[in-house]
Amino acid sequence: MRRVVFAALLGLAGALAACGPEAPKKETYAPTPLAPAGWTQIFANPAETIDVMNRLGFRIGPYAPAEGGHEAVGIPAMLSRSDVRKPNVTNVELTGTADTLTAVRFTLDLTDLSDDGFAKKQFVKQIKQRFAQLGVAGADKLTQNIMSERPTTGTTDGANYALTRDLIPGGKNHRRITLTFTPAGSTPATSAPRNG
Repeated sequence: MRRVVFAALLGLAGALAACGPEAPKKETYAPTPLAPAGWTQIFANPAETIDVMNRLGFRIGPYAPAEGGHEAVGIPAMLSRSDVRKPNVTNVELTGTADTLTAVRFTLDLTDLSDDGFAKKQFVKQIKQRFAQLGVAGADKLTQNIMSERPTTGTTDGANYALTRDLIPGGKNHRRITLTFTPAGSTPATSAPRNG
């Protein structure tokens, strides 16, 4: 008998709870992009772009005169879990004129072949997170190509892109994946960056 009464009371409590006001919906947090105008803003002002990208952890050096224009190169960041002499590293390079950028390159050097799958996943994760924080497009279009190391070209809002894969010196099957963004309407310059 007690079980029947308890079950009835529990059912009544559940019914009354369902009649109450709806619980407030959780709002999703969408951070304000650091470059609200997207790639157009990134290419327009090298000093501002370096400042914004460094706030996201890119560690880019000064934008200075170099052969054929100006450039700024980041400090390579390791993407390996093993203790090898030549770990997988990622980097960024900006090139252009004194006043504007003509190319933004993200590179991944795969030299620790025992951990290259992890490095590619981390590279994709970083690109997606940082592009979302910057407010630029293109990361989602390139995920599969980065993972399969399949070259491609295309366009995204405000930019052209090219993904290349090249062998690099230092060991059998050591390679560099380069993701180059150039202003919309230009031809992607895919020359190999210095990469520190």
